[in-house]
Amino acid sequence: MPLSLFFYTLYNLERNVYLRAKIEKVGKILKSLGAEYGTEALRTTLACMLPAVVISWIFELDYAIPFVIGTLNASMTDFPGHRQEKLQAALWSIVCAVLTSLLVGFSLGNSLILILLITTMAFVFTLFNALGSRIGMVGTTSLFLVAFVMGLKPAHVPQFAVCVGAGAAWFYLINILHTSIDPLWELRKAIANGYRTTALLLRVKATGYDMNVPLDRLYHRVAAISIKLADQQETVRHLLLRERRYLKREGTKAYSLWLRAYVLMDLYGMATAIDHDYEQIRERLEPIGALSQIHELVLLVADGMEMASQKRGAHLPEFQRLEEQIQLILAGLQEKQRKQQSEELAMLVGAVGNGRTFLSSMEQLRNRQGDRLMEEFYAHSFDLTGFLPPLSAGVKDLFAHVRSYSPLFMFAVRMLVLFLLGGLLGELLSDMKYTYWILITIIVVARPGYLLTQQRNSERLWGTLGGVFLGLLLIFTFPNTYVLLVLISVLLFAFLLFNKRYYMVSVFFITALVIVALHLHDDTWTDVMQNRVLFTLLGCGLAWLGWFLVPVRNKVNLMPLATQALKAQHTYFETVLAYVESGEKGERYEIRLERKRAFLDLTKFSDAVLQSQREPGKDRPFLRKGDNVYRDLYRLHAMISSLWIQHNQEVYKADPLMHLEVDRTQRIRVFFDSLGEQLR
Repeated sequence: MPLSLFFYTLYNLERNVYLRAKIEKVGKILKSLGAEYGTEALRTTLACMLPAVVISWIFELDYAIPFVIGTLNASMTDFPGHRQEKLQAALWSIVCAVLTSLLVGFSLGNSLILILLITTMAFVFTLFNALGSRIGMVGTTSLFLVAFVMGLKPAHVPQFAVCVGAGAAWFYLINILHTSIDPLWELRKAIANGYRTTALLLRVKATGYDMNVPLDRLYHRVAAISIKLADQQETVRHLLLRERRYLKREGTKAYSLWLRAYVLMDLYGMATAIDHDYEQIRERLEPIGALSQIHELVLLVADGMEMASQKRGAHLPEFQRLEEQIQLILAGLQEKQRKQQSEELAMLVGAVGNGRTFLSSMEQLRNRQGDRLMEEFYAHSFDLTGFLPPLSAGVKDLFAHVRSYSPLFMFAVRMLVLFLLGGLLGELLSDMKYTYWILITIIVVARPGYLLTQQRNSERLWGTLGGVFLGLLLIFTFPNTYVLLVLISVLLFAFLLFNKRYYMVSVFFITALVIVALHLHDDTWTDVMQNRVLFTLLGCGLAWLGWFLVPVRNKVNLMPLATQALKAQHTYFETVLAYVESGEKGERYEIRLERKRAFLDLTKFSDAVLQSQREPGKDRPFLRKGDNVYRDLYRLHAMISSLWIQHNQEVYKADPLMHLEVDRTQRIRVFFDSLGEQLR
């Protein structure tokens, strides 16, 4: 019966709208992942597996295992950047890998010294995050190495350390060669990712124009995507501006990427200006029949952003058909616009203006010609340091966190406590073989915020259970050793593909890989399965307990972050207003810079709001206030962006519509006064 039902479902797939939608969604996810992480995942898989096979064949497995660990650890520290940054990361990675292997390896014979050593390392390596994301990940992978050395108990510690360091060096050699052959590949990928995330943001925002969708969680979904988009935009700015000399020799290729990045930032402004008050928009536009049209318009623009993520997406025939659809909707909205007054008119003018902004941006991509500001940016006529992410001050930053008892310092203390407990628990269960999985689970699950820790706990547990099932299925289905080795390569690729986006899925594949690999290493599958499940449960339990032992409460920073975000919005508004009142139009360097600063401060505050809402012992009235302040700040940011974009629209040259600009300016001032009262 189930089999016939399965074939019946396949046969009726075209009629099964729900199932077809799910399959299409999965297809889009896989396509997006392949575009974003596919190249890196394939490169890392080959960099691990090919040398491992050769080393095992020429020497023995004891050399290959630490080499693969070193290669995989180094791959986790690879962030977009230029050659000098990658060389610096390689040096840190190799030195930390070799020293960690030696210190932990030689301490294995004395449990007291070992536990004291790993707790100290947990504290110090966690503080590495003060030195930036790249060095912070070196610290995290060094903690992984601590656990692996404890688990593998190498008989020849110097040999093990050399192999781990060689694996890290090998990965960075491949990485730097790749960058030398194609120096712009990371920038191309970062820009494409920015277009795709902006498209996702627009699709979420489109639900605000659907009367059938409740608005309760909309702003939180927007906040989560905006945080990711902020990180992606910082990556693009970093690659474009930090070392511009690397781009000079690329000629027309570099210009094309500058233009695509410039248009991306423009379209971010359009995406944030596309709304400000969904409740009011629904109330005003639904009676005149414009709401559904704007909903369709936003979705079409999102589809266009998705196509624009491709190198020549704006030239595709499908894109031209999409533009024609957008033009038809804009014509319909303009027809309604002529019959409206006051608030409805302002909303329609805003929607039409945003649609026009998107079309003109795509025209820029097709013509390969930027506006005046774009050309001056590219000619390096400006001091662009204001757009760059701040550089770490080095060891001074690390000690600053210690002196100030910052959230990072408190999290480092928590990791120290958790490694102490995990080490003691492993010592108590020393007759079991895989106690080091407790520490690995702590590393990947424990996060400063309670929300993320709980989320990782759930994903780790479900991913582990599913991975155990898959691993056992593969062992019993494919008894041939060589087939299982090929499957290990496939599982490794799948793990790397999903690791940075869907953690639970990556755990699913890495658990299956571990089950199969240890089975080939002559361990019984029953021992591997029992140990994996038991120690994952213990590690998750300790990670959860750690938040209560050394809590890092986000709500303490809510109001300071809100005040900072409000100040940034005010500076952004005053910069926009100065140009609006002067009557000048066109792009401005100062406005772009203040918009960027306001957006980043807003995402910091929104992240703190999201994290604090799931903390135990939460003060509900206080958190509701924080949530309301975030919503108002978000709407305020959208209104300011909308004011500038619509000021630049040709339609505002008509005198009958000038009062809308004045009215919006007044409403923004009232909004500032209201938010100021809330934060006092």
